Amino acid sequence: MVVEKFYFKENYGNILEQAIFIRKSEEHMRSIVQGIILGSIIVLPGMSGGTVFVIFGIYENILKDLVRLNIKPYIPLILGAIVGIFISGTLFALFFEEFRDETAIFLMGCLLASTRAVLKGNKKTNLKSILFLLLGATIGFYMSGEPIGLTMVDEDVSLALLIVGGAISSAAMIIPGIPGSSALIVLGIYDSILYYIKELELFNLAMFGMGSALGIALLAKLLNKMYEKYRNIISYFFAGLILGSARALIPYYFKSSLIVIFIIGFSLVWIWSGKEEQQSVGLREH
Repeated sequence: MVVEKFYFKENYGNILEQAIFIRKSEEHMRSIVQGIILGSIIVLPGMSGGTVFVIFGIYENILKDLVRLNIKPYIPLILGAIVGIFISGTLFALFFEEFRDETAIFLMGCLLASTRAVLKGNKKTNLKSILFLLLGATIGFYMSGEPIGLTMVDEDVSLALLIVGGAISSAAMIIPGIPGSSALIVLGIYDSILYYIKELELFNLAMFGMGSALGIALLAKLLNKMYEKYRNIISYFFAGLILGSARALIPYYFKSSLIVIFIIGFSLVWIWSGKEEQQSVGLREH
């Protein structure tokens, strides 16, 4: 009888351990898949990582944990995101090389449509907001430089710019509706990052990754507080940056098929932004 009880307890303990292991494995696998989706999406200009967090239902938890620098629960998500970024980045780099104008006009549609999400909830349009919109557009126009294209990437970006670009894009990405990759277009290094991903230039990618980590650790909380306090003018300024930086995605040659591609890219992000608005309303109500 004693032997049977001991066997039952031991067997029950093993079953419980196996159940816990299976549950953790499933959670890790789900996080990895979510990370791959996140990484694939944030490569697109106009797509916000914060929006993805809201849709996945993890935005509040991840923001609290990032403030406390508690990243251990998100290691599977981060690994998945790295895989997604490499897959999506490599594909877009190849498209840029073979179909530069088609890819650029698609990304321009994505970029311009993201202004819907950036300006969501900002019903006050006054002289100050218009001035910040124009200021952002002017800065974005001059900072983005000449139209980008992977075939033109023949010089190294400074390490300081890589670190700053990583910091700004990752910190901005945390805010729902704000597209982090758009910051790279404003800084004129979006095509360079795609090139580094395609060519696996690990040193440059490591510097960009270091900047991204610093941005999340040091700037995300500050930027989120500033955004909550000065939401209206920051949103209009950011929208202006997006409008001005679209210069970098102007096609070299115009043809009728580009209009269709532009509409596809624009519609994709416009619909996505609408979904983000619904999720944000649900989050505020909760």
